[in-house]
Amino acid sequence: MKRRKKRYAAKRPVAVFLLLSLLFAGVLGRIAFVQTGTAEVAAAADEKRIEIAVSRGYIYDRNLTPLVNTGAVNVAAVVLNDETRRFLSGVLPAGTYEKSAGVCVTMETQRPVAQTNFSTNVKKIVRNPSTPLCAHLIGYTDAEGRGVCGIEKSYDRVLQRASGSIAVRYTANVYGQAIAAGGLKTENDGYNNPAGVVLTIDSRIQEIVEEAMAASDITRGAAVVLDVETGEILALASVPVYDVHALSVSLQDPGLPFLNRALCAYPVGSVFKPFVAAAAMEHGFSCPADYTCAGAVDVGNIRFRCYRSAAHGTLDLAGAVAHSCNCYFIDLGRSVGAAAVTETAAQFGFGKETRLTGDIRGAAGSLPAAEDLTEGGLANLSFGQGELLATPLQLAAAFAAIANGGQYRAPYLLKALVDETQTEYAYYKSEAPVRAAGEETCRVLGACLFRNMLEGTGKNGGSVYFTSAGKTATAQTGNYLPDGAEQLCTWFCGYFPYEAPKYAVAVFNEYGAAASEDAAPVFRAVSEGIFARGLLK
Repeated sequence: MKRRKKRYAAKRPVAVFLLLSLLFAGVLGRIAFVQTGTAEVAAAADEKRIEIAVSRGYIYDRNLTPLVNTGAVNVAAVVLNDETRRFLSGVLPAGTYEKSAGVCVTMETQRPVAQTNFSTNVKKIVRNPSTPLCAHLIGYTDAEGRGVCGIEKSYDRVLQRASGSIAVRYTANVYGQAIAAGGLKTENDGYNNPAGVVLTIDSRIQEIVEEAMAASDITRGAAVVLDVETGEILALASVPVYDVHALSVSLQDPGLPFLNRALCAYPVGSVFKPFVAAAAMEHGFSCPADYTCAGAVDVGNIRFRCYRSAAHGTLDLAGAVAHSCNCYFIDLGRSVGAAAVTETAAQFGFGKETRLTGDIRGAAGSLPAAEDLTEGGLANLSFGQGELLATPLQLAAAFAAIANGGQYRAPYLLKALVDETQTEYAYYKSEAPVRAAGEETCRVLGACLFRNMLEGTGKNGGSVYFTSAGKTATAQTGNYLPDGAEQLCTWFCGYFPYEAPKYAVAVFNEYGAAASEDAAPVFRAVSEGIFARGLLK
């Protein structure tokens, strides 16, 4: 028994030695495994790139004032660690920056993040402010930055070619986590390239027009300003305006804010009367100097009345324009004939589509063919009713032709393209002018429109600072409102200054009451705004 105990005692040191050897080997193996894993993680470390701002080419007004990319916000790229988390907790709401611990993230801040090895700041360009100018003309882009409508769509390729970005590069481990020791490196790849598209729009005049429309009673309508001499579109506004930052909300708006009413056709009314007079003078007919208006005239079995059946008494052409006498122009149109009236109207741009870009076009409207006009149809056309439809842009161009002595110029919107140095390399010009009427005819019409501003329906559109010429219209639509009243379209079209015309203007109200009360004041506000900005020189 004692001999067996001695054998066990002799074996015990050997067992302990073997156990310790196994434990030591395990530790060495674990160390080797950890070292190998660490080496694999380090070997898998890679440089990552994250875009923190993307830009798109510019859209400018005629003076190279940007109409897009007009704002900026602070954007920071940050490697999250204890230091940057402490700072960010005082800049951003809690939790808004905890995306994935240690990973580089981007964010917008009210003030720049303190620059460190772990962060970088840029000014991110804002494409559209909350209330952009020329919203309908410019259009908007989709989530991928592609143009959906307007200039953004028509010139998507040009604007995409001028796109650029700012990115940051950082070193990440196998788990995708940023290695703070590597820091951040900023990379500018053509960001905020100034190349783009130049429009004929004058942002100063556009602003005046939009402010005048916003201050008026017009909730659904449009206004257009043209350069009388060139046909360039200086301002084009439509209300209501959609919210580019809340498109889904605007889609539900019963006012149809996506509709560009400046390019849509509507009943015209009495602003067509000067062109009936032009047809008479251009075809050798005399406009009566002593016409007697009894308040109504019968054509076949149809009785046509003047506004509110007013009997205007004895009138010449200027008096007929000033009092907007339907009877005078019905009899004048019947004397001249359908062929002369429609031919002259076509020379002034009625019935023709206005193509501004491949995707932006003004409706042709409706100018009935002479052979399709009945006696009653011609009577209706002679004071701008019946099948006649026209856009605010068409009417501005027609009045511009009167203002410049009878030369009709198709309105146009595009001026040039510019490269990254803002040097123009492509130009756009209007079509060749068309002789719509003689200078003497337009001189007579201008005198009538001038008199209308002094003593006729256009008085509310006149200014004490300069002279102007214009005409009102209240057009019937044949549509009736829930209260039983007929929907009326009201207009004011004219130009100024009268002696040396520079600007032609059309103002339209889709749901009007009386043109002298809703459309004429907008014409005055636009013209006086242009005068106040020193743009009549």
